[in-house]
Amino acid sequence: MIEAVLIITGAGSPEELGESEMERFESLAANPVCINLASSSRMRASGLFSDYQIASIQDYIERTGDILSASELGRVPGFTPPLAEALALFLSFESHSPAGKRHYRSIRQDATARAVIKEAGTTLAGKYHLSYGEKAEFYLSRRESTTASAVIYGKRPWKAVLGDFNARFGQGLLLWSGFSLSGFPSAGSFSRNGSGFSGTGSFSPSYRGISVDYCGRSFLLAAGVTDSRALMASAGWRGSSASIGVNGFLDAGKSGFSADWKKGLGHLTLFGEAAWADGVAALAGATWAPEYKTSVSILARYYSPDYSAPGAGAVRSSTKVRDEAGIAAGFARKWLNCTVDMALHPEKRRLRKTNYQQFKSVVNATPTITFGSWQISPVIRWVERMQLSPSGDSYSAVWRHDLRADLKASRGPFQGCLRLNGVQTASYKPGGLAYLELGYKTASDTTRLQFSVYLRGTICDTPNWTSRIYSYERDLPGCFTVPAYYGKMHSLSLTTSLLYRHKKTRHQINLRASLKDFKIQYRLRL
Repeated sequence: MIEAVLIITGAGSPEELGESEMERFESLAANPVCINLASSSRMRASGLFSDYQIASIQDYIERTGDILSASELGRVPGFTPPLAEALALFLSFESHSPAGKRHYRSIRQDATARAVIKEAGTTLAGKYHLSYGEKAEFYLSRRESTTASAVIYGKRPWKAVLGDFNARFGQGLLLWSGFSLSGFPSAGSFSRNGSGFSGTGSFSPSYRGISVDYCGRSFLLAAGVTDSRALMASAGWRGSSASIGVNGFLDAGKSGFSADWKKGLGHLTLFGEAAWADGVAALAGATWAPEYKTSVSILARYYSPDYSAPGAGAVRSSTKVRDEAGIAAGFARKWLNCTVDMALHPEKRRLRKTNYQQFKSVVNATPTITFGSWQISPVIRWVERMQLSPSGDSYSAVWRHDLRADLKASRGPFQGCLRLNGVQTASYKPGGLAYLELGYKTASDTTRLQFSVYLRGTICDTPNWTSRIYSYERDLPGCFTVPAYYGKMHSLSLTTSLLYRHKKTRHQINLRASLKDFKIQYRLRL
């Protein structure tokens, strides 16, 4: 599933994802969106589609009939075959019921109980998700605090959320709660799809209150109020190749508004947003996809030093959507992905603060090679980052060089991965990380009994926190772990899963044991 999430979000590697985002995709995988039966409100709330992609899907179904496979979705305007294959993990393709039969309204339940045992004590967590076809959902989560969210999808294209919810509009200049990429890890990360107001079962929700939206054939209206009396609203228009939106908020006397747009012109897509909240902010970009598995992206942005939007989460290189001017470009061709980003912080420069100018480049190569029954997937990731800071009467450039090489191999149920990661920062000695993971997973995902086990050993030697290395670690479903390694460290972990299917019921037990903790999880799906 990780590979599909990377394609959809535009992240270049698992290390750039967040826990809340993986929680969202775990929930979608367990309760997929029925693309032929779901309302536009339901599709928009999933965050899988842009507004004009939703309009394109509805237009295609109206003209040619239901979409019955991922390959057919890949032929719908606004989609590509790789994107459709990635989306298929979170979609179902049930067709409209024949005349005289009831629509698809099955009840699905998913309950998870988890215990994490460490030296400091034991932490308990649990989740429950109930869905009634494409009509209603209910989320309940408990860790340090409780999250509860009830969602109703009306027969007409409207939706109401009571409890905890997310708000994601436009490109995120004004309202974007939850996960946001910290930079431009790939050419697919430049543009984003807003999901409007949506229910959430995340352990870390953004807002609590009530929200309602209406997603008609061409018009979109949404309004929400939180328990702190913050007001949010949005109105927009969408067509099969374009969308326009106007968004606003009012919170404790502080207000802001924005206008966003997205336009498809064949192989070219234009997008952008402009906002005001005590200051101005704007971004605009374009993505050109002339052929299969090839794309070029560019984006320019400006956030004034006095811009202040508490709920913002626009793409950025180092700031919380303020005091930044920058330009980024990306290129993708088959298995090669490259991006370059340059940013300037005017206020920091005026005050001669550190890191007022930055440069970052990312090169990611992921070819796949087949030798008989073996599939070999080498991954090379090279990141160069420069920060220009005051040094006496002049300025000095501080570079960070980061080179990572993975070698993944699989043959039937057997899998393995070797990683070597080296970092050089400023005048410090170079640091490095290496791990070896060996695994076994039953080849079929449809058998009654499914088993997997993975053993990983990691060693790390980095000079200090500045040269830290982030490395994704396999964990329990619903847990997402990307620890920071620094100093001299080593770790050993064992992760195993046993899944048993009986008719429509699924029982799953997951265990993870390491030198620092022990985790156990039971998951029931009905």
